[in-house]
Amino acid sequence: MNILALDTSGVTASIAILRDEMVLAENFLNLGRNHSEILLPSIDQLLTATGLELRAIDLFACTVGPGSFTGIRIGVSTVKGLALAMDRPIAGLSALEVLAMNAMGWPGKICPMIDARREQVYAGLYADNGTELLMNIIPERLDRATDFLELIAGETVFIGTGAVKYGDSIRRKLGGRCHFLIDHIQQIHASAVGVLAGRKALAGGLTDAVRLMPLYLRRSEAEEKINRQC
Repeated sequence: MNILALDTSGVTASIAILRDEMVLAENFLNLGRNHSEILLPSIDQLLTATGLELRAIDLFACTVGPGSFTGIRIGVSTVKGLALAMDRPIAGLSALEVLAMNAMGWPGKICPMIDARREQVYAGLYADNGTELLMNIIPERLDRATDFLELIAGETVFIGTGAVKYGDSIRRKLGGRCHFLIDHIQQIHASAVGVLAGRKALAGGLTDAVRLMPLYLRRSEAEEKINRQC
């Protein structure tokens, strides 16, 4: 199965093409540019590099959030358009679950944290139970970093931009029970999106271009402004 996977849920963008769980090609971009400028050219570049045409892709996959409103919209709309044109299924994945995949094999709990600004994080809690999919212990949520830490007990590895930003608070709260991954695997990589998408496909967790929806967890600034005016 050929999989085209992407992540645009944060400040970085990543695109990958996989054959089952073998990564054929991957781009990871941290250029501070709008995802809309680089996404389609990067897809074309990877298709050329792998010698594949778009119609050879069997499954499209993307993160649906939580994360950047603009980034999520770009990623979801791109995948919806490609899947609709090719009449292919889609795997829409939680950015937190994909991020937690970077720590698979860790014997304790896995806490992905994405900085949501305003002293808040998007966070969840997972564990590797020896299967191909992580076990979700605390569903993804928007919370103050310090409040979410109250829910965590035991040895836990933290990962993501929120873990980096609030590392000192985590260490003060959990002491020797907290652990951190090295810097270059603190971001979401499209190869992990593709691997998880393939596993979700085998478990029947696919959707289509009509039903794929973003996962925001927070209202946009425009929606909050309208709500305050009402």
